[in-house]
Amino acid sequence: MTDTSGVPDGGRHPSGTLPPAHCWFAIEWHANGIMRIWEPHVSRLLRANIFLVKGRDRDLVVDSGMGIVSLRDFLRPFVDKPITHLVTHSHVDHVGSSHEFADDLLMHAAEAETLRNPPDDWRLSFEEYPEDKRRRLQAAGFDTTGLLIAALPHDGFDYRSWRVPGVVPTRLVDEGDVVDLGDRHFTVMHTPGHSPGSISLWESASGTLIGGDAIYDGLLIDTLPDSDRGAYRVTMERLRSVPATVVHGGHRESFGAPKLKKLCDDYLSTF
Repeated sequence: MTDTSGVPDGGRHPSGTLPPAHCWFAIEWHANGIMRIWEPHVSRLLRANIFLVKGRDRDLVVDSGMGIVSLRDFLRPFVDKPITHLVTHSHVDHVGSSHEFADDLLMHAAEAETLRNPPDDWRLSFEEYPEDKRRRLQAAGFDTTGLLIAALPHDGFDYRSWRVPGVVPTRLVDEGDVVDLGDRHFTVMHTPGHSPGSISLWESASGTLIGGDAIYDGLLIDTLPDSDRGAYRVTMERLRSVPATVVHGGHRESFGAPKLKKLCDDYLSTF
């Protein structure tokens, strides 16, 4: 299955006309026991990827989407061992269900406070966004009108009451740390720029890079209050040299080495 849900980039639907969703999540299996999961009824801006990585001793869940529907409940048929949860960064579209994995939750120290105390302006309607945040997104080319969802997860769902619960990480990780699944080992790469604590995961044995929002096949955002273009430039120079055979980005479909180099070169050409 590919990410072609037909959901508009902005949610221009008035709340009373939203249809119910038959299934909130969509999935796609990749090689090496990796599942890509996304929320097709969330606007393109916040339709982030979640990855389930199967291991011998533990399974790894990378990021957790918006938290509109329980991710842990959805994953039950696919998981048969303890779960390690890693958050690539603390933006709302990547941490919504992270509180469901509080027993083994990993992230970078630079963004742990946001995970503990999520901002109150994380809402499902652009009309409730602060004006400065809307302006930044508009400047980056995004439509900021209407709702951020195009369907209801269930009858009676009130988008106005949706909030992301805070959670305390159980382990802070940084450059060079290893996430051990028994038969698989992912090395943490600190890849700031999009945000100060953005991290990626590198599995050298399979040539697999899980990039978070440091890299994906779409409009890379470096205009947020916590973004740093200088740091992003260094990250892109580094990622360009990673010998990846497959890249699983924070948004949209996965891709290979040629696309990785092109995305890095395209970004670097803006300097």
